[in-house]
Amino acid sequence: MTTLDARHRSDVAPTAEGPVAAYSTSVLLQLCTLEAKLAESRETTRQARISMEDSLRRARRVQRLRQQVGATTAHIEELRRRLGQQARRVEAASNAVEALAERKAAAQERVLEAERALQRAPEQISSSVIKLRQDRIILEDLRAMLARQRAVVARQLLFVFPIDIGDISKSEERDGDGEAIARGDAYGGWSICGLRVIGPDSVRRWQDSEETAAALGLVARVVDAVSRLVCTPLRFPVVPRGSRSTVCNPMAKAAMALSAVTSQSAAVAEWPLYMLRANDRPRLHMAVRLLSVCIEQCLCQHGIVDVDRHQLLPNLVQLLLAIEGCSFAY
Repeated sequence: MTTLDARHRSDVAPTAEGPVAAYSTSVLLQLCTLEAKLAESRETTRQARISMEDSLRRARRVQRLRQQVGATTAHIEELRRRLGQQARRVEAASNAVEALAERKAAAQERVLEAERALQRAPEQISSSVIKLRQDRIILEDLRAMLARQRAVVARQLLFVFPIDIGDISKSEERDGDGEAIARGDAYGGWSICGLRVIGPDSVRRWQDSEETAAALGLVARVVDAVSRLVCTPLRFPVVPRGSRSTVCNPMAKAAMALSAVTSQSAAVAEWPLYMLRANDRPRLHMAVRLLSVCIEQCLCQHGIVDVDRHQLLPNLVQLLLAIEGCSFAY
């Protein structure tokens, strides 16, 4: 029984007993019971409110914890992603280091091989020097043999095609009309195989023309043989055809092939070393000049640069003597 019930009982006790009193007492007892239940309900409500507030706080705390867990999970994922990137970088760096190590090993192997080759180099150089010295001796011997052979050929050319100097005085002869014809020429009376090279301006008769053509054909034959002997391609190749020899002009041939000829003189591919008519005199002049250039080219190869192009046969003799003299240098 509660304290309120005891108090009501003490208050009701002195009163007289009766139906009303009993009813009042029961009512009071019910009121006390209701007050007690109300107090209990209030206490229960308070406890429920407290527990509800605790539940709300716990729910909020759980939500905050969930948010923190989500943020932590995202952070962990980011860290995991970065860690994966760093792992890939480390793997790439490791591969690069391994490649560098392999290259370094290969480089060291090459260095060792180079050092071994360097150690073997003096022996190889010594053997190479000995071999090169022997090859040089052989080469010098071959050059000496070639020079001697060239000298023999040059001497034979001088023997087969003798070049002499005749009487440079001018003798006069009479032709059918009684006109005086100068037998002298512009080359100082030189002759090859007894045939004189008469200057184109001095040619007046058919016999002089044929003699000059035959002599120039022999000169062309000798020049061609000399160019083949000394292995020198002539700037203006000669075509020896006896008394109908010619001198070629390769540039004119190329110009004709390209259709780039602008003048009639440049279009001439071959210059004749003979004169069939009086109009061929300028062409013979040009052919003799080109033949002199060929002889000058061969002389320059042997160190003779002071050459007079007007001295055709003397230059040819000087060329053959220079070839023959080269054998004495060995």
